[in-house]
Amino acid sequence: MDSREVTPVLTSAVVHLAAEIRSFERVEITTEKVLGHKVARSTVRRLAKQVGRELAELEESDERTDNQEVITPEVAVVSCDGGRIRTREPGQGRGVCLSNETGWRETKNASLEWMCLHDDHPGDSDPCPQLPTSFRTAEKVANISEKPALIVEHATDEKHDRVIYKGPRRVLRTAVSSMACSDDFGPMMQRETRRRRFYDARLKAFIGDGLNWNWSIWKKHFPTFTPILDFIHAIQYIFSAAIVVGSDEAEAWAIYVRLVTWCWQGRVDEVIEEFTSACQARGLDLAMQVADDDPVKPLYDAIRYLTNNRQRMDYPRYRQLGLPVTSAPMESLIKQINHRVKGTEMFWDDPDGAEAILQLRAAALSEDGRLQRYLQTRPGWPFARRTTQLTTAA
Repeated sequence: MDSREVTPVLTSAVVHLAAEIRSFERVEITTEKVLGHKVARSTVRRLAKQVGRELAELEESDERTDNQEVITPEVAVVSCDGGRIRTREPGQGRGVCLSNETGWRETKNASLEWMCLHDDHPGDSDPCPQLPTSFRTAEKVANISEKPALIVEHATDEKHDRVIYKGPRRVLRTAVSSMACSDDFGPMMQRETRRRRFYDARLKAFIGDGLNWNWSIWKKHFPTFTPILDFIHAIQYIFSAAIVVGSDEAEAWAIYVRLVTWCWQGRVDEVIEEFTSACQARGLDLAMQVADDDPVKPLYDAIRYLTNNRQRMDYPRYRQLGLPVTSAPMESLIKQINHRVKGTEMFWDDPDGAEAILQLRAAALSEDGRLQRYLQTRPGWPFARRTTQLTTAA
């Protein structure tokens, strides 16, 4: 079948598969084996591109137009982060024709979570003053920091007195993803936030890492949201710096546990002071530029990172309010998006193909059924009223 022969119902099935399966070739094979219809991969590509472009156009609407009831969340959490996608030069067709030396470009991605507090949340005190067990377990910290695990004699016993910060409970998440620059992506996030009525929530949080564009978007579009630095990124910097300061692995681990505990308790200035003293003890000038391969660079990086973000690291207060303190859901979303758009010898037309597939993937990962509802309002859908406008669910 070519795109003129594909029925609206089959189009819906093909588009959903194209949003989930890693290649158009596999979609072609799957549709034939599962649905009994062979849809050429070129047709799959055209359909995915077409629907992705339609979703991109509909995203520009500020208001919901699908007549779905919108409930104001108790806790509204917005986070954003960059991803990576490989592209070709515009208008050059398929093949390895890259838009720069490697073809890699940054994607912008956002997660919008409707959350609610747990029934047992105290409200007037910090529900988790102790450092969670996972942040003081050598293997897990190594996984977080992407470094080899330190050899520790008395490793934390996770089964004994396990400490967990539950944070608020997620009810529903939607996603935004685009090749747009941060100046254009901020308004996209803002439109989705308005459609979801997040600005009306009683508790609002904006979580990000240290990327400057994250906090530029927060300052311009989300100033009423509590800004929170992702605690996971703080762990990465503290752990790397502790390895530099410690004389051996045991001492480095002890330093890490002590300082990351201070950070969890909101004592960030003391962590910065400790690392600064370590520099002074080694006769290091903090104003000096160090090379990327210099062994002491992680220590410099930690001081700079914590200093720049100290105003977004009042973790005890965030926990007392009932807000999350990590961007783990955002990191998960990036992985889910990358599963579809990033892979060996996977290149996308720049910008049309890349933008279309990102729009499609974000709609598929949104938990409000927006992709299915949109496909059921496109012209030709057998059960759609003829007066239905072209809309996308928010």
